[in-house]
Amino acid sequence: MREAMPGAAQEDVALLVDWENLKFSLMQRNRRVNVTALREAAERFGRVAYARAYADWQDPVQSGDPASLYAAGLEPVYVLTRRYTTAEGEARIQNSVDVKLAADCVEASHVYPNIGTFVIASGDHSFFHVLMLLRARGKRVVVIGVSWATSAQLVQQADVVLYYDLDVDPEGERSGPPAEAAEVTKIEPKVAAAAVRAIELAQAKGPVSAEPREVAEVLLYLLAMVKEFRESGRDLPLSLVGQELQKRMPPAEFQRVAKGRAGDFARALAEQGLVRMVNHDFTDWLYLPGERPETAERPRGTVQELPRYDYARFNYNDLSPEQRREVIVAIHDERNKPGVGWLTFNRILETLKPVVGREDLEVKNLVNSMISWGVLRLAEVRQGVAPDTGASYTYNTFELDLENPEVRSALKLE
Repeated sequence: MREAMPGAAQEDVALLVDWENLKFSLMQRNRRVNVTALREAAERFGRVAYARAYADWQDPVQSGDPASLYAAGLEPVYVLTRRYTTAEGEARIQNSVDVKLAADCVEASHVYPNIGTFVIASGDHSFFHVLMLLRARGKRVVVIGVSWATSAQLVQQADVVLYYDLDVDPEGERSGPPAEAAEVTKIEPKVAAAAVRAIELAQAKGPVSAEPREVAEVLLYLLAMVKEFRESGRDLPLSLVGQELQKRMPPAEFQRVAKGRAGDFARALAEQGLVRMVNHDFTDWLYLPGERPETAERPRGTVQELPRYDYARFNYNDLSPEQRREVIVAIHDERNKPGVGWLTFNRILETLKPVVGREDLEVKNLVNSMISWGVLRLAEVRQGVAPDTGASYTYNTFELDLENPEVRSALKLE
């Protein structure tokens, strides 16, 4: 467990969990929520005096969760869910968790003045507005999301961001300095030059007590951070750098050397060609220096939520183990046919219809359920051109998740 954040444990804490969002985001990578670890993460900031989890508890997927949550100290709050099917046949689920959770935040900020920190466990961009409201009222806001499905809008509005899979309940604890920062006996010339330049930039705003060697060590943390984020496919806005440094550095060292200087450090590294900094949508983003321009300058948007399935209709859970193996093998064989470079939703649909012998809407729900349960995952968003109008459009492609145990077993990858 990491040390508490500077200034933590001064006021009481409210922990509000978008249970469905957190649970299903983790299920995409075959992980489960550890409520004890979640509470411990919230307790880094003070005494948890208000704790609630929001979901449709009548959903069979989570109908057994309330008793366990209550025993762990979280009050289960029921939120009505509406299920519907789009014109394309994709099952969608609409609930009012964001409305109810936001209303409780507003109420708690009025009724309980002792609560100074609100910990919101969700990666949903719809909480953007409540974060802004809480901060305007002088509250500290902590976001806990998963690293592959947390909205960039939330990241930029939060005071502290913790990633569940990296900071709350990591499978392999990421502690101490990165390997690149552990050895400080030798500093590369470019890093040393960047440290001198970073001090110059910082001194233009006020006095600096840190020595170049100390700044160089912080720059190594930052370089390792950029590498870690980009190699795992995650975006790194400049606004998140200070928070990440705060989590990785000793508190006293962070306060003296790095606090408020993330921008100066990143610009100094960019001038030396050690990172690439791109401004898009009024925000600076950090990339590895060798990344292609079209990768670094792609349009930014909120994290896309993958389709959810209607559990009351035909879905992956209705298949026998042998049928599950057959649909996985069929998708794998289709992907590896000559000339097939990627799999669209409709190609997967047409592949599975003869395998399961069902109608279009039922097979669409089956595919959606496989996405939600992590058998299939979003591969990339591609661009196409309509042949009749010449207009460009985007579409999703999908792939089997080769880390999923059922996929590995069906394809004999064990």
